[in-house]
Amino acid sequence: MISSLSRKMFVCVGALLHLLAPCPESSALTIDYFQDDGMVSSSATAGTTRSLYVPSSGALGGGRSLTATKGGAGSGVSRLEIVDSTLGYTQGAHSGLGVVAWDGNSDATTLSPQGLGGLDLTQDEGSSFELGLQFFDYPANSPIQVVLKVYDASAANGSKYSEITIVIDQYFDGPGSFMMSLPFSAFAVAGAGSIAAPGGATFATITEVGSNGPADMRNVGAITLTFNGMNNAKAPDVIVTPFRTNGRCVSTPNSSNKVLDECTVCIEDPNANKGKNRCGVCYYGRAGYSYEPNKLIDGCQLCPGERRYKFPSGTTDICGVCLRGPAPYKYVDKTRSCEISSNNCARVAPTKEILGFENDLLKKAEILKQRFIDDSKRYMAKGCGADIALADQLVGDAYQVIAAKGRDIFRRGVLVCGSSCVTVSFAEEVKALTPQFKIMERQTGRMAKKVQQCYRRLGVVATPTRGGAGAASTIAGVRNGLSSLLRKCEKRKICPKR
Repeated sequence: MISSLSRKMFVCVGALLHLLAPCPESSALTIDYFQDDGMVSSSATAGTTRSLYVPSSGALGGGRSLTATKGGAGSGVSRLEIVDSTLGYTQGAHSGLGVVAWDGNSDATTLSPQGLGGLDLTQDEGSSFELGLQFFDYPANSPIQVVLKVYDASAANGSKYSEITIVIDQYFDGPGSFMMSLPFSAFAVAGAGSIAAPGGATFATITEVGSNGPADMRNVGAITLTFNGMNNAKAPDVIVTPFRTNGRCVSTPNSSNKVLDECTVCIEDPNANKGKNRCGVCYYGRAGYSYEPNKLIDGCQLCPGERRYKFPSGTTDICGVCLRGPAPYKYVDKTRSCEISSNNCARVAPTKEILGFENDLLKKAEILKQRFIDDSKRYMAKGCGADIALADQLVGDAYQVIAAKGRDIFRRGVLVCGSSCVTVSFAEEVKALTPQFKIMERQTGRMAKKVQQCYRRLGVVATPTRGGAGAASTIAGVRNGLSSLLRKCEKRKICPKR
């Protein structure tokens, strides 16, 4: 038997903000990270069973139940243990069982077939389970059965389910984990089959379905993983990690059973939960998505298709007051108070130079935003640990304000009356964005320091293109650029159309 299973260590660090992914070679909806250690052992008496619930934010349903059973007489005990991001089962020279259950139920002695409330395992394009085999000693050429069972949430009595039994019948000791892939389609029909095994071999499989039919992977109520050593009294030891699907997200589903936000962005992505504009258009989407300019809100907060919509400026009177806006907006005629005659005034569209000011402003914000994102990725890739979701939200919100205000400042045009040119300045309005830039600078600087501190702990050398170094010069460069922009924005001469 393996002492505490601790000689087998397999820790995989995740890639994107605040989540520890099970393995770097693939993204996946995670069933369990096998964090938050726990162990349960049967007694030495044959026929005894003991159970333990281990809460874990990295496990499906918020935790998992461990149950160990000693089947027959013989020396030793049956033991299930989670340690060093692995799940291991070991038993003495007797028959036994080890069962892990993910059912959203903290009572380890009772299975809740509907406990997960109808989880959709296909939501991020997942089509198979992946279970990593890290070690099996194959004692005296005696196999062990690993049984994956999925319960459909529609049947309270657990009568609608699918299970696949894998017969593991060869020695394996890494390096790393061999990923056993179980397609969802293989759970649909009872019968015999096989899956790929290490070294080009195969493991035999047997599929069974419930009396009320197979489980729907879009409506999962519970999942169990059983190590069945009832026909193996040769003291088998087996270790697995990770347990996931082959979907595109790396997260464990949240309390709403989701790994995607409303815009189909994986919830661990820095751009997740950024929402939609009032026109219902997502600011961000999955890879390849772009926030199309022709779907932007215009200067009067109207959406494409709404009356008097005009991008980007909006439809205004000669005083710059919107003629129409979202309810309960009401147009107020201010042409008298601003003392402008409609006969000799016109709004001059922003010149190429003025639009260049907007582009320059956004570039400065983009530099800080990208620096923060790059250091965030490095921070999480090294497993540095702390949740940085709040900092990410602050940076994202500040950037959105700068982008929206920049459009308003530079794209609304300039009102020119009579035949003379006018001198305008945008500097004060740009200065008003200083608090947002301060937020971005502060969070970017803090993230860089966190990366450097983590790298020092790990003994990694940080360079200006890696690991937080050079952030101060980045921030200083942005500040200098903004000062230059403020000077350019002052006293610009705008002339009436000829």
